[in-house]
Amino acid sequence: PYRDNFPDLRYANPNVTAPWYAQVRKLLDDHGELIVPENNYFVLGDNRDDSLDSRYWGFVPRESILGRPLFIYFSVDSETSSPSPAMQDDKLLRFAYSLGHVTDAIRWTRCLKLVN
Repeated sequence: PYRDNFPDLRYANPNVTAPWYAQVRKLLDDHGELIVPENNYFVLGDNRDDSLDSRYWGFVPRESILGRPLFIYFSVDSETSSPSPAMQDDKLLRFAYSLGHVTDAIRWTRCLKLVN
């Protein structure tokens, strides 16, 4: 997916600031691996394909991190809970589908787990 790669400067995304585009290009090594500067973190969202995270807004400085996670309280597999494309435009059908399939989409093995 587009967000899993660092976009080329030719394909500007309005959510990405120009300074971050310029900075990330300089931080990629010869093998395409990102080098995270010291005392910074590259943060990924909880919904990989639909999160605006460090791939969009850049690194998080250490001093901006105020706490640490305690546990995962709920986890859903969005692929399992997605209705068919035919239902995408009908909000009521989508809602009804989601209600009927919510237990199928819950990742029970991840719910209420302590984070080490």
